[in-house]
Amino acid sequence: MWPTEDPTEQLRWRIECATSNGCGNVTVLVMGDRVGVVLPPGDTLIFTAEEAESLAYLVEKAIGYASVPR
Repeated sequence: MWPTEDPTEQLRWRIECATSNGCGNVTVLVMGDRVGVVLPPGDTLIFTAEEAESLAYLVEKAIGYASVPR
């Protein structure tokens, strides 16, 4: 995850991800007290700060499960 190069948009990140159609980007935006997540092909989710924190926790937990050898 990295900030865009546009200095006026320091609160936007693009994250490469695999999609059913190949590759795409998830865009994460911080908008005041809300966090927006734009998924390919353009669906948008808006979270409160608390909801975004819970989502981040769940993603970290999923990464831990995915990295355990089977």
